[in-house]
Amino acid sequence: MVIRAAVTPRLLVWARQRRGMKRSDVAKKVNVSPDTVAAWERGAKKPTFAQARKFAGRLYVPFGYLYLREPPVRKMPLADFRTSKGGRPEPSPDLLDVLTDVMGKQDWLKEYRMSEEAEELPFVGRFDTTDSDVAVADDVRNTLGVDDARRRSGNGDEFLRELIRNAEASEIAVMCSGVIRGNNRRPLDRDEFRGFSISDKIAPLVFINKRDFKGAQIFTLAHETAHIWTGKGGVSNPDYGFQRGLQETPVEQFCNRVAAETLVPSDDFLPRWRSGGTSLKEKLDGLRRYYKVSAVVVLRRAFDNDLIKLPEYQKRYAELVGQAAAAEVDNNSNAGGNFYRTLIARNGKMFTEALMASVAQGATLSKEAAYMLGVSVKTLSGISEHLDRSRTGRG
Repeated sequence: MVIRAAVTPRLLVWARQRRGMKRSDVAKKVNVSPDTVAAWERGAKKPTFAQARKFAGRLYVPFGYLYLREPPVRKMPLADFRTSKGGRPEPSPDLLDVLTDVMGKQDWLKEYRMSEEAEELPFVGRFDTTDSDVAVADDVRNTLGVDDARRRSGNGDEFLRELIRNAEASEIAVMCSGVIRGNNRRPLDRDEFRGFSISDKIAPLVFINKRDFKGAQIFTLAHETAHIWTGKGGVSNPDYGFQRGLQETPVEQFCNRVAAETLVPSDDFLPRWRSGGTSLKEKLDGLRRYYKVSAVVVLRRAFDNDLIKLPEYQKRYAELVGQAAAAEVDNNSNAGGNFYRTLIARNGKMFTEALMASVAQGATLSKEAAYMLGVSVKTLSGISEHLDRSRTGRG
């Protein structure tokens, strides 16, 4: 006997549309015809129980949702600072799911740190957006050791790793991922968001969308750190090129200025620009290599300081973004590379170490830890070994 699932037709429509899919797309995933999907959505036919489960699984919807009378309303759990030419976009299921995952980890980390009697961090909310962006940037730069990190780095990739290491040494958890919970079939969209921050005084956290351009990830880290320093965490798509009219919220505008000043301080930048070659290309290339940031950030700093005019800025900006897009196609895929390094970057070294310590102490079950990290229980021993090698410089 075939068991039919009494799912709600409009919930099937909702589940498909929230993923931005056509009926033919759903049909391929569930192994039925588009006409069958259309019949389900009209209520003319009911899927079998197995088909309904497959439908929910392939579209990343909790199975029970399909039985609801009305589509659930999922709101942004953090402040939404994202802006675009068309206004503030609706958050996608992928964004909401990654927020749920990371915020759950941050909650656990906060409880753990409180159990360890961790004190409140003085820099969280130390400033306001009415303060001088230069003063905030100076404080961020000093706290995170930005200048020392740059001197220790041979390129932008190393600079980003050093900044993340320094941020976590300052007790800011940093998580970097381009997919949801290690699922490469659920990539994040850099056009939707570039990162987010949680401005908690016990366990502040920064998340970086690894699907973004590598140069942009450095700026995102600085931008989200500025959110923590002002105590105004939330989801951002910081304007990588600082194009006029895209970032309309005062908080984002302020954090953009702080991020730029943190990475390329004006008092150091101006003399280096003047002595950095004769052509615009020479200046951009030289200062990009020196500051270990994207040429777009250097270009904007020149524009901010009236060293180039708007038409030249717009022309060169478009060229640089095009070059970055061509050079970094699929650059941020989580596939390949060292499994443990990728896993720890996705969950953050600070969180991973705390979780493994809690397991060792018997305060957290291995099964619970494996679930939070998105791995099997048997993988935990390998994670511990990798962390041990990392501490001794062998990893």
